[in-house]
Amino acid sequence: MALQTLLVQNLRIIEQLDLSLAQDANLFVGENGAGKTSILEAIDVLSRGRSFRERRTSPLIKQQTDELVVSGKVVVDGVSTHLGIQKSSKHTLLHCNQEKVASISNHASYLPALSMHPDSHQLIQGSGKYRRNYIDWSAFHVKHNFLMIWRDYNKCLRQRNSVLRNRGSEHELNIWTAQLSELGEDLNQSRKKIFNEIRPIFMKYSSILLPECKLEVNFHSGWQDDVALEEALNDMREQERMSKTTRSGPHRADIKILLNEQTASATASRGQQKLIAASMLLAQIDHIQQFNHRKCVVLLDDIRAELDQQHARALIKALQMLGCQVFITAIEAEQIDLEGWEETNVFHVKQGVCTPN
Repeated sequence: MALQTLLVQNLRIIEQLDLSLAQDANLFVGENGAGKTSILEAIDVLSRGRSFRERRTSPLIKQQTDELVVSGKVVVDGVSTHLGIQKSSKHTLLHCNQEKVASISNHASYLPALSMHPDSHQLIQGSGKYRRNYIDWSAFHVKHNFLMIWRDYNKCLRQRNSVLRNRGSEHELNIWTAQLSELGEDLNQSRKKIFNEIRPIFMKYSSILLPECKLEVNFHSGWQDDVALEEALNDMREQERMSKTTRSGPHRADIKILLNEQTASATASRGQQKLIAASMLLAQIDHIQQFNHRKCVVLLDDIRAELDQQHARALIKALQMLGCQVFITAIEAEQIDLEGWEETNVFHVKQGVCTPN
């Protein structure tokens, strides 16, 4: 799988961009604020419908314009697929081979994009939401029914929370509790399976990037392990009536990361957090590629500001071994060693204009 072409219109400072891309590595070089990261954001928008830097659409749209457009040609096993997305503050239009599609999950299946960027340390330091998103992104790509289970659970959760907020009857609450419990158990089992598959891969990469540290990762379901979810919900009913929200379930799941037997979020240095996040990224890529037999697109935004030269090289070497298509930003070309890739492109970016070197 490779993204062969990329067309971008009206995204941040980019007015018009039309690129032919290398299947192995593409390096974008330029000063801070030149628009390098915006190119990576465009690829993320084409894959997931949003940027790794910004969930909202309005900040992505170039000033004094109404909408942004990103399109590209993806080649999988010799078959070309044309993807396109138009986004304004009010609507999103998706196209696949010139036909409208209803869900961005269609794009993501063709173009699985993962990123490492200056906020990647939030995967360790941030709330459980970041780690749930991490495990769910992997599950989406390797379990065909996961997205349906995840959506059904979250719809049911909203209904149950509505009953709690509006002081609904016990009968009504019992109905939603039973449904939420069944869906929650299914969702939890899917996540556990994915975690158990990723864990040994993560341990392999963390031993490469952090050989001097003892790392441990464990999955927490969001309620007590030896209790069924329905029982846990019923036990918390009085507290939930008071707080007006569901306090147990997969929406409170987390991955607990220990560094030298201490909670990593509290004890790891910023550099160690970045290396743990890099290990998690590599494990996720390796896992997805093993199971869906498609190469991932990897976006590395200013990794030399995130990692020292030794660890940046180790990360790039691992990505070369995995055979990913990689997009990298840097201030100077000399910061990134492209040796080891067969097909590479280097682009110079200035004021939103991108030209081949």
